[in-house]
Amino acid sequence: MDFLLIIRTRPEDAERWQQAQRFIETASGMGHSVLQCFFQSEGVMAAVLPEAKKGWVRLAEETGAELLLCSQAAENFGITANLPFAIGGLGALIEAGVKADRVISFV
Repeated sequence: MDFLLIIRTRPEDAERWQQAQRFIETASGMGHSVLQCFFQSEGVMAAVLPEAKKGWVRLAEETGAELLLCSQAAENFGITANLPFAIGGLGALIEAGVKADRVISFV
C-alpha cells in the first residue's frame, strides 16, 4: 500500500511529529511505502527542527519518501529547503494523493 502523509504538527508537539515518523518506520517495515510527506502550515517548522530533521532525513534515505515543504507555508515562515527537503505546492500534494492508496494526516 502506498501512503501520503500530510503533516501539520506544530514544532512544540514533538509527540505528534514523532508519531508520524514511527508510522513511516512501521509501514515500511510491513512492506508498505510512503510516497510523500507533505509538511503544511506549522508543519514546515516542525520538519526543520534540528531534533526532528535528523529523523526525516534518515527516513527519506531509508524509504525514498519525498519530503515536501508547502511553498506558501515556507514563504510565510521564512524557511528555505535543503536536501532532502524540497519546496512544492498543492499541485504536488494533489498529484501524490492521486497516486497514493491512503492519505494520513498528522495535525
